[in-house]
Amino acid sequence: MAEYVRFEGGLGLERALLELSTKSAQRVGRYALRRAAAAVLKQAKANVRKREPRLVKALKVRVDRMKTEKAVLSALVYVSAKAFDYRPRTTQRRSRIRGRLQARRYDYQIGSRPDVYAAFLEFGRIHQGVRAYPFMRAAWAQEGGANALQRLKDDLGQGLVREATRLARGR
Repeated sequence: MAEYVRFEGGLGLERALLELSTKSAQRVGRYALRRAAAAVLKQAKANVRKREPRLVKALKVRVDRMKTEKAVLSALVYVSAKAFDYRPRTTQRRSRIRGRLQARRYDYQIGSRPDVYAAFLEFGRIHQGVRAYPFMRAAWAQEGGANALQRLKDDLGQGLVREATRLARGR
């Protein structure tokens, strides 16, 4: 379902950002995006079931340039597979041919990474009868959309003021 949000004051912010150097403008943009995504992250962590503390540790925010358009910054709230020391148990299966053990045929992992588990938790597994327990979609519904856009606008304004005072001091 598409949401329509009205964003006023964008041209003024854009003009102010264009007056700054590229490095300063990126600093302001990263600051604003990180702050806007932090509210969604906080709500997502609050929505995770209480018996999933490792999943709460795995939730992260990343602000980076887009791969297709390098001039555009994006914020991502995601589940990191490297958030903690996850080591799946590996097993070497050996085959028996005519009663004798042969060389290993393959290694396989038992267990799932936190990002895979989070997808199963978010969307459920209908065929196995596992109910969905959405935490990210609920966080976006509560903190995203118009709220995140307003927070982004406010933080961009604060960042521009902060950067202007920093440049005025001569740093």
